[in-house]
Amino acid sequence: MISNERQYLVTKQQLKKLRKAIREFNLKEVAERVGSDILATAELSALKSEEISLADQVKEYDALRTGEITILEATDLRELPKILIRARIAQGLTQRDLAELVGLKEQQIQRYESDEYATANLRRLGEIAGALKLNITEIAEFKTKPSTTEIVSPGGLDWNRFPAKEMYRRQWFEGFSGSLSEALGEADTLVSGFVKRVFPTLAGVLHRKQVRAGSIVDDYALLAWECRILHLASKVELKRRYEDGLIDSKWIAELAKESRNDNGPLRAKEKLAEVGIAFVVEPHLVNTYLDGAALLHGKGPVIGLTLRYDRLDNFWFVLFHELAHIIIHLRKSKLEGIFDDLDNISADRLTKKLEDEANHWAEETLIPEEKWSCELARYTRTRESVIETAKHLNIHPAIVAGRIRRDANDYIILKDLVGQGEVRKHFPDAGFGR
Repeated sequence: MISNERQYLVTKQQLKKLRKAIREFNLKEVAERVGSDILATAELSALKSEEISLADQVKEYDALRTGEITILEATDLRELPKILIRARIAQGLTQRDLAELVGLKEQQIQRYESDEYATANLRRLGEIAGALKLNITEIAEFKTKPSTTEIVSPGGLDWNRFPAKEMYRRQWFEGFSGSLSEALGEADTLVSGFVKRVFPTLAGVLHRKQVRAGSIVDDYALLAWECRILHLASKVELKRRYEDGLIDSKWIAELAKESRNDNGPLRAKEKLAEVGIAFVVEPHLVNTYLDGAALLHGKGPVIGLTLRYDRLDNFWFVLFHELAHIIIHLRKSKLEGIFDDLDNISADRLTKKLEDEANHWAEETLIPEEKWSCELARYTRTRESVIETAKHLNIHPAIVAGRIRRDANDYIILKDLVGQGEVRKHFPDAGFGR
């Protein structure tokens, strides 16, 4: 569906060209060219079908924009994402307007709407529905956990503030076979054992970390996720011990080339293990909003990804972003952990400096500026040029498409090239959708 003025204008232009192509379609000439009357007729039918689809989208957007359609209530949650988009348009709000109402960047609303809110959690859906004054009759209440400012009090950790219910649901309490009610009854014991398995003392919990995230972060959920990542990392079989300087430009180029393979994400995991970096995947917990983290613990560096966005372009950029933290920042700045929500821009000077450096390193490593400036895809942004550029650079087209989308701050374009739904399937044990 059309979600903004730019898409509306592009769709109208496409519709105009399509109708012209249909008017000028010579069935006899096409049949002679393809050698079949049936194929020629099928081609014309496909053009007419696409015309109907685009015309319906334009008609709906016009009706929403002019107030012929009003949306005040959603009763079917399966249709909620599309209803949110339609409600925004019907109220005359741009994506920027909605972003300002809920305190987000315009690009985030673009991303949400481009994949029909597939990556938005329940709290976020509630915020957006509230901003649109949309009554969702099948949802009783939306709650946001308060952010904590100091995770360790003089008395130690408060075990009751950990998300024990979610930890149980994800089967993090290894060796425990009781029911949920039994787990909640023994939460102190189970959660403390879970944390102390990774951090035997509070000194470990208080290691120096940098968190790039939004204003609402549940520190206890963040610590629980960190413990899970480090526990899983301890089980990864590494080929050697990591050493500074072990990763060179040749190795990095080879890692980027792995993106071309159908099982590229798994090949990346293997390649990282060869240089002593443990790579693990675990979905983020509520109120942590993470894309990934770079950590130091035990056997060496750890990269943990949440795969919050199930897209190849996002996977490779976040992976290289976290790798940059390991190579450039950890230990050298006395940091032992950096946690990233790449949708947020930190106002903190140190965090911004670290993140800008990691972003630049990731972009320059995946697609060097010297080469990027000469590539046609940078300027034409067409499907064909993206694929051709990817061949030149020996990387997956999703990485090229992702670079274009970031440069343009437009997360609507090239949607079919970013590898939507092509990452999580490689990590079934991570329990997505569990």
